[in-house]
Amino acid sequence: MKLSCIPVTYFDAISSGRMPVERWFDFAAELGLDGVECGPLLLEPLGPVSAAQFRKLAEARRLEVSNYTGYSDFTHPDAAVRARELEHVRANIRLALELGAPSLRVLTGQQRPEVSRRDGVNWVVDSIRRAADEAARAGLRLNLENHTKAFTWTQFDFAIRGEVFLEILDRLKDAPVGVQFDIANPLVAGEDPLALFEKVRERIGYVHVNDVARPGVFEFVPAGSGVAPLRQVLAELRRQGYQGWVGVEEASRTGEEGFRKAVGFTRQALATAD
Repeated sequence: MKLSCIPVTYFDAISSGRMPVERWFDFAAELGLDGVECGPLLLEPLGPVSAAQFRKLAEARRLEVSNYTGYSDFTHPDAAVRARELEHVRANIRLALELGAPSLRVLTGQQRPEVSRRDGVNWVVDSIRRAADEAARAGLRLNLENHTKAFTWTQFDFAIRGEVFLEILDRLKDAPVGVQFDIANPLVAGEDPLALFEKVRERIGYVHVNDVARPGVFEFVPAGSGVAPLRQVLAELRRQGYQGWVGVEEASRTGEEGFRKAVGFTRQALATAD
């Protein structure tokens, strides 16, 4: 398994120009990562560099671009808005190709009170199926994440509950859709990450290592310092022969020390997984 990181803690600083993106790349190389994950706040127009520049900066430090983490929202009741979201995913496919990333994350969308579960599931399945077919033709793996809440959203993810996430995956079982499994996210919903992992383990195409201090709280801590079953999941992935990327999602807002703790813990957990 190869180790990457997405610097959620630094998103605001990088996108606002307070932190040069080169500093993040230098730090990622210092941490001994195999790759870096990319997202919208790191790229123009929200961030400081183009996809080509991001890839060049990574390659100059012998880092791969492990994944492009998108923020699709397919649960809006307006069909025209959903169509625009699909166009955003198509743009993300082009970005992922330019970055040299092998995979792309998609989300279901927000948990809008006026949208029924039935309608939401139908809209999400239709949209992701179309996006997945296009990604597959481009040679990319599209992975759906068990997600909590995007930085621009006012509501939690439509599929934050495992039963909804699994219903959508079942409807997409004949589509080229994998799972971006975030180990800690089920805990935010008060659910058991290991129970969800067992049901999706064969479809996992990317892993996010994250942690929370206690169940039911939407507040992240450095990986290894909370209650998420990180070692257990990584060990099970090793046993089943998973050879993909493991991405540390550092969102604890504890600065460099948080990154060092999270990456160090994850590296040690991977080294001792059996």
